[in-house]
Amino acid sequence: MSDLNVVHATSLARVDDGGQPRRGPTQGDLGIIADGAVAIRNGVIVAVGTTDEVLASHGDDVPTIDGQGRCVLPGLVECHSHPLFAGERHHEYAERLAGASLAEVAARGGGIWSSVLATRQAGDDELLARLGTSLRRIVSGGVTTLEVKSGYGLTVDEELRQLGLLQQARSLTPMQLAVTFLGAHVVPRDLDGDIERPADDRAERYTDLIEGDMLSAVVAQGLAQFQDVTVEQGYFSPEQALRLMRRSRQLGLPVRVHADAWAPSHGWRTAVEGGAVSAEHLTYTPAAEIREVGRTDTIAVVLPMAELIYMTSQRADARLFIEQEVPVAVATDFCSSIHATSLLNTLATAAPWFRMTPAEVIVGATLNAAYSLGMQASCGSLDVGKRGDLLILACAHPDEVCLAVGAPLLDTVVIAGEVAVGAGS
Repeated sequence: MSDLNVVHATSLARVDDGGQPRRGPTQGDLGIIADGAVAIRNGVIVAVGTTDEVLASHGDDVPTIDGQGRCVLPGLVECHSHPLFAGERHHEYAERLAGASLAEVAARGGGIWSSVLATRQAGDDELLARLGTSLRRIVSGGVTTLEVKSGYGLTVDEELRQLGLLQQARSLTPMQLAVTFLGAHVVPRDLDGDIERPADDRAERYTDLIEGDMLSAVVAQGLAQFQDVTVEQGYFSPEQALRLMRRSRQLGLPVRVHADAWAPSHGWRTAVEGGAVSAEHLTYTPAAEIREVGRTDTIAVVLPMAELIYMTSQRADARLFIEQEVPVAVATDFCSSIHATSLLNTLATAAPWFRMTPAEVIVGATLNAAYSLGMQASCGSLDVGKRGDLLILACAHPDEVCLAVGAPLLDTVVIAGEVAVGAGS
């Protein structure tokens, strides 16, 4: 952690934290300060305001970055990623682009199950090496706080191993990590070594395993900050998901939900009913369900890169969520089949994809994402007392983030007052 002043930013977006995630009309409030500045001491923000205001109280001799002609944002918060995996799936995307369906790809041995098998077979050193490379790329895409999921193990021992490796990864990166247990990712095809067992029976038996031995071991060993549960047709039913969510809450482990990624599955309603902090994907959540559920504290996390790469027939209705005053967050869904490491570039896709304004997607990848991780006390906005995480962009206004698609706007990434990406990093 270090001392740093950033001064004379043409635009500084505070995204100031009012004690709750942004929703409805406030989703797009960046709190822009002209000629803005921020002072960081011992890795923590101690002053934010105009340059004259900040230098009046913190104009001492510390390293200083001149932000003239540039804009400053809070460090981005990536709230949905699966970065620990082995194997390659790029050929699946090529097959899909050539006309194959997801079912055809899976029948040929592709899909999540292929990543499960490859990850189980990989050694710890191989997984950590690949993970380290991914983490460096994610930082270079503007992320300063990252949620990381397990879910490519699907046995008690393998999920514990992968969660342990994700904990070890804290030493590989300056980013803050939030670790999520995703045992309920898919139903393993080899449960009890019996691949002939009917799918519904396997799902029920696997739900029993997660509810019992898996969750107990994860909590006893303190390996995760969340449990994530998939609610999808052919994966886990709303009833099975609610069982896992209730047990998780009993054990003091907050819940996230994968919902409605492939079809309407009552996933959004189930997430809210089960008290999930977030529901993620929501590609096929019906408008009627969004309206019936209405305003809620469960955060809707939309994933434009997943919809783009999976070539879904529709998109999450981010505008309707905003109209219903549901807080919306934006993430990449970096995983074995989606190698989208730049959250900053993902925002440029999210804005036209969902018809969200640049300010709305920036709030979605900063303050609202931080609230979805329960880490709003340390990140998500440029507020006094939070960690000194920020981005400096080679443009005068944050709107340019969504206009200069693919342009190298990211100049500097600062984490806890230290330059992690940029000159001197």
